[in-house]
This record gives sequence, C-alpha cells and structure tokens, in this order.
Amino acid sequence: MRMAVPFDHIASAYDSVFTQSAIGQLQRKQVWSYLEKITPELNGLEILELNCGTGEDALLFSERGFNIVATDVSEEMLKVTQQKAHQFSMQNKISSHYLDLDSFDETLFDKKFDLIFSNFGGLNCISPESLQKLLQKLPQVLSPKGRFIAVIMPKFCLWESIYFSLRFQMKNVFRRWTSYDVPANLDGAIVKTWYYKPSQIRKWSSGKFTTITRQPIGFALPPSYLEKFFSTHKRFLFGLNTVERKVSRFSFLSGMADHFIIDLKLR
Repeated sequence: MRMAVPFDHIASAYDSVFTQSAIGQLQRKQVWSYLEKITPELNGLEILELNCGTGEDALLFSERGFNIVATDVSEEMLKVTQQKAHQFSMQNKISSHYLDLDSFDETLFDKKFDLIFSNFGGLNCISPESLQKLLQKLPQVLSPKGRFIAVIMPKFCLWESIYFSLRFQMKNVFRRWTSYDVPANLDGAIVKTWYYKPSQIRKWSSGKFTTITRQPIGFALPPSYLEKFFSTHKRFLFGLNTVERKVSRFSFLSGMADHFIIDLKLR
C-alpha cells in the first residue's frame, strides 16, 4: 500500500488556502498571462503537467482545447483533480496519473507532448540530483521543438527577506540561500524543499534545451503566507499587482521574486 505523502492531508483545503486566495489568484494570473502568449506557438495540443496539485491549471488548459495528462505524487491531490474534471465535464480532456518525479520513467507515456508544465514550486520538492536527471529525461517525451515551462522558487526572495527582517527573525532572512534542503511546514507535515537559481536551471538544461525567457512571478506581489494581512489591505495588494505587471518583463528580477517562470525549448 502506498504511504501517504505530505501533500495528501492538505489536498481538500489547498484551493481555499492558496488557489482561491487573493495573492494566489493574482500570481496565477501572472503565470497565465505568459502561457496565453506562447501556447499559440505550440505545434500540437498535448500537455504533460508535473505536480498538478488540485488541477486548477489542467482545467484552464482544457478550456483552451488542450489534452492534459495531469500527474502528481499525491493521490489525494489527484482525486481533487478528477473531481474537477468530472464537475466541468472535462474527462475527455484531462487524465490524472500518479507520478513520483524522483523516479521519473519516460517509458510510462505512449505519446509525445508539445508542452511539459510545472507550476508554483512543484520542482522545488525534488533534490538537485533528481532535478538534473529529470531535465535529461524530459526531452524523450517531448515533440520536436517542444517546450518545458516551469515556475520555480529561487534562492532569494526580496519580499521574504524584508518580512523576516521587520520581524527580527534574522536567521530566516536568507533561509533559501543554501544548497541543502529546507524543511517547510505544511499544516503540520514537513516537506523537504530546495531552492534554485535561474542560472542553475539554464546550466543543467543547456545540453538539451534553449532558454527562451525567464521572468519574475511575485517580485512586487507578496508570498501567499501574507494573505491574512493583505486580505484587509486589498487596495495595497492591487497596487502591487499593477507594479508586478510592469516589472514582469525584467528577467534580472527573476532571482529575487517569490517564484520565477522559465521557458525552455527543445533543441
């Protein structure tokens, strides 16, 4: 019997805590603002999603006509994804499957994908060794000129450093700046988390991929754990969102944001 993973116990509450939160919605809109620009460039309609969570992005892709294989290491997250696919009558567009990225096996798939996508730090839950191996295996399931787009948490977040400095929690100011895993508390469950610089992803993928672009996600917008404060300061939050849209084109800010998006094209 498969052991429960840390994300299982938060699956039912994840949408209310993050997906439907004001910060979560604004950050996702930033990601989708980019995806809507590049998806017309894809040669086909097949997408593989890694760490799909509760299937929110799978639904958005399916509404735009794409076929999605949504994968996750959490069976409970996959159940929520399946429920959404049924609720919105997208069973013919969305299929969900268990997949552990630490032991990614490209032979599991019987087709090639035009886009492989991973959102909001899913890849931060695997070690540098596993991530490097994954980047070498992904080209085998991509169509010619296929894309790999990921949203990853960098080693430094300006918002986070300011927040912890103001709270005099100096040991947390640069907590991301380490090569080792950092324990993250998910409602009582501890998840090992690694942080990656954009330059690391470019270096590890350079043999197989060409970097199209990278851009910050959450440079002006705050991290989601500040939702409680910003829920009563909505005008401030929307002002920050205006700034976010203006600075998103500055790729050098990617290493200072809550997340960064990196777009890689198969050579």
